Amino acid sequence: MALLKHQRNRLIVLAIVILLGGVVFLGLQGLIPIFRKENVSINVHAPVTLNFWNVFEDKDIYDEFISDYIALNPYVKINYSKINYIEYREKLLDSFANGTAPDIFAIQNTWLPLDQNRIAPAPATLPTVTLFKEIYPSVVSFDFARETEEGEKIVYALPLAIETLGLFYNKDYFETANITSPPKTWEELIDYAKLFTQLDNSGKIKLSGISLGTAENINRAVDIVSLLMMQGGARMNNPLLTEATFDDEIQVGEGEKKVIYKPGEEALKFYLAFSDDTKSVYSWDSDMSYSIDAFVEGKSAMMINYPHHIPVIKSKAPHLNFATAPATQLQERSEDVNFASYWGFTVSENSLNIEEAWKFIDFLAQPENVKKYAEKTRLPVARRDLILWQQQDEELRHFTNQILSARSWYHGDYAAVEKILEDMIDSAQRGDQTIEEALADAAARVTVVIQKIIE
Repeated sequence: MALLKHQRNRLIVLAIVILLGGVVFLGLQGLIPIFRKENVSINVHAPVTLNFWNVFEDKDIYDEFISDYIALNPYVKINYSKINYIEYREKLLDSFANGTAPDIFAIQNTWLPLDQNRIAPAPATLPTVTLFKEIYPSVVSFDFARETEEGEKIVYALPLAIETLGLFYNKDYFETANITSPPKTWEELIDYAKLFTQLDNSGKIKLSGISLGTAENINRAVDIVSLLMMQGGARMNNPLLTEATFDDEIQVGEGEKKVIYKPGEEALKFYLAFSDDTKSVYSWDSDMSYSIDAFVEGKSAMMINYPHHIPVIKSKAPHLNFATAPATQLQERSEDVNFASYWGFTVSENSLNIEEAWKFIDFLAQPENVKKYAEKTRLPVARRDLILWQQQDEELRHFTNQILSARSWYHGDYAAVEKILEDMIDSAQRGDQTIEEALADAAARVTVVIQKIIE
């Protein structure tokens, strides 16, 4: 009996060993769920450091976003640096040249031609990229996206805000003249400018109705002229974006109704009239203070500018009674046209953490974070789905409403082109060239800039 009992125990032990061995074997093969790798592995990330360069905005604007992102992704560290705008472009180029480029950096909406080869495009799987056309107005596609021959959209940068030119006006002057609303068209603006402009006995301007007509003492003069050209129908570039064509003729209609005109030339002529003392709209000259200062000092009743100047004006003149309004439009028009200037965030192709860097940009671009950003910076939102939300803001709603009609054009190199167009305005104003000559010369010079980039 003892022998039989001993043999039975040996068989039981052997059966258990075989059973356990089989379970282990099946587990290692992944055939039993509790042993599969995905159920036993631990998701461990290596530490990631992202260097983030920006202009204009202090670190405290981004502290909350960085903290929130790190709370969700504790393996990430983000170093934010604000670079002075005057030095920014040079420092950025130097960083790429010496291998110290930031992971994330800001680009102005006209810079993509210059920086495209330095950028790692956004992963197609990001939420903001997947719904890019639905989220952003068409100007963002023009500035920050490109299509492959197969029709695939490649996104190079994402904005949080979009600024457009708008009208600033001194409410005290309007109320004194019993005017209850700002001008909506250029025709109305001319009437208001004539009404407000005051000259002294020698013919010098004491009060300007509107800051227009020169380049050297008007903030964003080049953008204002571009706005006028585009509203008039000027084709700023050829279809291939290889030339500047804002000096070209435009044909409207057919047969007896055919009209040929030069919208670029008409726009420049219109702009310069405000600084021509032989014209009835004369309201500005080169002796006036810088346009922002003149408005702050009450020496100019109206100016055209961007919304980021609202807090600047308030800080310089806390008691100035002013308001903002949409950019003036042509009276005869099929649609509104506005001019955009803004920044977007992108990722360096040299970054060791491209995917994580884009994840952070995508995080910033989410609706709740864009709302917080807009509240902190007092800038118009870039997202279509937040336009209604910001319409409650009296100061910004005009600018926000304009992002859907905002336009841009292909500069190649904005800094170089800005100088060319400033020269164009100055040359025509001084009489060194006719308006037609100055315009043609500027278009030819801008074309050279664009083609250098293409090469």
